[in-house]
Amino acid sequence: MIDIKKHSLYKPMEVDSVLSNLFNIYLKKFLVLFISSFIAALIIQVVFYQLGFLELTKISDQEEMIAAFLGMRNELIIGSVTYFVIYGMLICFLINYIIRSDVDSDLSLKETLVNSIKNNSVHLIFFLILSMVIIILGAFLGVIVLIIGSFLAMFYLVTVLVPGGAIIVAEDKNAFEAIRRAFSLTHKDFWSTLGAVILYFLIMILIMIVMNAIVAIPFVFKFVSNWQETNSFREIFNMQSYDIGSWVIILNSIVAAVTYPFFAILSVVMYFKLKFIEDQNTLIQ
Repeated sequence: MIDIKKHSLYKPMEVDSVLSNLFNIYLKKFLVLFISSFIAALIIQVVFYQLGFLELTKISDQEEMIAAFLGMRNELIIGSVTYFVIYGMLICFLINYIIRSDVDSDLSLKETLVNSIKNNSVHLIFFLILSMVIIILGAFLGVIVLIIGSFLAMFYLVTVLVPGGAIIVAEDKNAFEAIRRAFSLTHKDFWSTLGAVILYFLIMILIMIVMNAIVAIPFVFKFVSNWQETNSFREIFNMQSYDIGSWVIILNSIVAAVTYPFFAILSVVMYFKLKFIEDQNTLIQ
């Protein structure tokens, strides 16, 4: 069990300090976070490429694309399982690394990876799956009330479940215990947590816009090149003429590697913020 009271994040935090700590950790530990995330993202991208999902981007007719997608049910199941397993193992490793590297200067990355996979990864994978199911059901039930109810339900559930991954690692809980504990812990300071999560999503949207713009640069050059070669405005929108291959896999993996660590860091920061508040309230009582 980790002695969380020795961690530097175990302290009072406001919304601005939550985001400040998030980016400080990201920049301080960037190399390990990026490399591990890139490896995981590359595996996911290669699997989806081998399953044929990248070929869907070459289909310009919407009905044909939907028909092709519906015909890939088995591939979708394999891809979904691969994504949750690899992403879950990655988040588990990142949370372990972020927490333990703060209290152990001699931390071994290999040992952290092995312990993460062995002790927490299965629980965290199930936690991610259960969280997604809960959020989808919550959004569906929200639609029954009003469309706006769906968004409120999603934001509420996402906010509540954010510290769940860190709970699994720090308190050695299973997926069901982590969900129950996340509800209890988050309501110790819900509105501040909600504010931090909303700002987090706004920042992530901005980062994704910038990263996707960078990824789109090769397509822009290809777009201009096709226009010069064909002199046909219609032909430049024909996706069959674009060479979508391994370089797209690398670019997508880089984008994912840049963004993947943020959720793990947010989970850790929010957990320590809420845990500190819970302990202080217990002392007062």
